[in-house]
Amino acid sequence: MKTNRRDFLKLAALGAAGAGTAGALTAEAEASSAPAEFGPDVMAKFYDSTKCIGCQSCVVACYNTNFRDRAKYVDEYLPPEEQNFIEKEDLLPKLAPQDEFTPDKPWLNVVTNDYRFRTVIQKYVDENGKPHFIKHNCMHCKKPGCVSACPVSALQKDPVSGIVTYDAGRCVGCRYCQMACPFNIPKFEWSRAVPKIVKCDMCWSTLGKNGVPTETACAKVCPASAVVYGKRSDHLAEAKKRIAENPGKYYNDSVLGETIYGGTDEIYLAAVDYKKLGFPTDKIADYSYAEKSEGLQHTLYKWGIAPIALYTALAIVGYRNNKKHHSDEGEDK
Repeated sequence: MKTNRRDFLKLAALGAAGAGTAGALTAEAEASSAPAEFGPDVMAKFYDSTKCIGCQSCVVACYNTNFRDRAKYVDEYLPPEEQNFIEKEDLLPKLAPQDEFTPDKPWLNVVTNDYRFRTVIQKYVDENGKPHFIKHNCMHCKKPGCVSACPVSALQKDPVSGIVTYDAGRCVGCRYCQMACPFNIPKFEWSRAVPKIVKCDMCWSTLGKNGVPTETACAKVCPASAVVYGKRSDHLAEAKKRIAENPGKYYNDSVLGETIYGGTDEIYLAAVDYKKLGFPTDKIADYSYAEKSEGLQHTLYKWGIAPIALYTALAIVGYRNNKKHHSDEGEDK
């Protein structure tokens, strides 16, 4: 069937509209993913791997603060009518025998973050046999993938402090946050009947009592000051100062967390490649994928662009097929 002048004009108009829409989507998506500055009161932890002695005091303090103390607080200080069911049933994570905290065992057999540990210390031994320690916990990204992916807003980023918090009462256990995190941080309580997501919230729900904490458990107990807590701007300045004062000491004279994934509220210094220390730096860009995807999605559905374009295209296809069908019937007669 030949296309007549009217059909050609309709298709041309649709193509032009589609091209314009695509251009607008691209422009707005790019604009929405443009990095913004960190606020002046954004909080962060600064970890210098070269100072860490691997004592794992931070791991024990984090466990005690965010599980034992929290359970005690819920049970003893909140009246029954204010106790969240999920928190009330939040039994202490059971540690395996090899992970029990004992004075005569200097190293916990912890491979990575899991539902028991919000923060862990891992060890990497270089080609010269020298050990390097690294601390792994939530990075509190500037534009977190976990927050963007959560369909019920159980994960949220505080607009002032930048801390990524978690509300167990909202969580539906979909685990989208796990898939969206480029650092593989959120962990799921597979062993529980009423499971939750476990991740660092900078002691927001414990030491801060659901507000911006003045300290974190890990920074409070570190005997070597390898991890410190405070404003991100101060930490970043200190990291660059240490690099300037110690040429060649830190890997590539770079600060992990300054730009990766658009920037994070965790600042790191290390003497070896961050990839060897467990960070997939070769797979994470210097922009947030969540920011780009949100820009595209929000533009697609802005003013009903996507549904209107789809229904218009379907209407034209249906019109042409219907017209062709009647034309074929006429020829058969």
